Amino acid sequence: MNEPTVYIVEDSEGMRLDRWLKKQIPELKQSVLEKLLRTGKIRLNDGKVASSHRIVIGDVVTVRENLEKYRNVLPQLGMKEAPTLTAEDLQFFESLIVWEDDELLIINKPSGLAVQGGTKTFRHVDRFLAGYGEHKNCRYRLTHRIDRDTSGLLVIAKTGAMATHLTQQFKDGKVDKTYWAITVDQPTPGSGVVKAPLIKAGIGDREKVVVDYETGKSAVTVYQTLKRLEKRNLPFMAWVELKPETGRTHQIRVHCQHLGSPILGDGKYGGKEVTDINRTLHLHARTIMFRDRDGNRLTFNAPPPAHFEETLRRYGIDWSRL
Repeated sequence: MNEPTVYIVEDSEGMRLDRWLKKQIPELKQSVLEKLLRTGKIRLNDGKVASSHRIVIGDVVTVRENLEKYRNVLPQLGMKEAPTLTAEDLQFFESLIVWEDDELLIINKPSGLAVQGGTKTFRHVDRFLAGYGEHKNCRYRLTHRIDRDTSGLLVIAKTGAMATHLTQQFKDGKVDKTYWAITVDQPTPGSGVVKAPLIKAGIGDREKVVVDYETGKSAVTVYQTLKRLEKRNLPFMAWVELKPETGRTHQIRVHCQHLGSPILGDGKYGGKEVTDINRTLHLHARTIMFRDRDGNRLTFNAPPPAHFEETLRRYGIDWSRL
């Protein structure tokens, strides 16, 4: 029997399970998807559920079926097939690798590169993993995601056992993540804990996450200002370290805005004020800590991207020396 494919729900809370699955496995027809759910070959949190079940962040979806047998009822897989990477593609992807062993691959994802494909998105981490896997004769499995415009660490499993282990750790909140951000204005106070419940509002492209103390879901972020950024003729900004204790969609971005200091380049939550200074999001997944299957605690760090480093340099700061 083939090893199961494991997915973890990182966003789209409240969406129907079948619609969420179609985003992850777009080649499956609805009739096939319904059958796999009905027979337990696609399970949610190791249980059978209906296609109309509403997902929540942290849910674990396991596909215990080789989808190749349904090829005669599937359209062409296109980008879902393992593409052969060009030499340039291979060099680019290998430049992102922070660590690789028998069970893990850790990459430093650049800002602007999506983790998974979608409408008009053909260049993404999932595609590179398929091609790199063909090159290395290995099947790589995503265990979590970060936003397209957020840079930083992404943890990828090389075995089904490690994928299950990691997704369970993410679900249980046992993975510690630290982010760096450059904010426009300084958070007030300069350090502390944000406890501001979040909920999605609006529809379609206008959907945003907002603070709502009555109906929002618990969201907690610990933060501290690493350095005030002040220089003549430059905007007052801050270099901030943030540690989310919950995993809500856009949590850090909304909490920074809630503190009165939106992240530089974040037009969605900071508006024109922050994109007039710089249009590239300055949010970086700097550190991640978790335990391997033997219980050993592993810690990985990733240097910030060039645009982040350049902004600090404009204020006379070399991040590597602090």
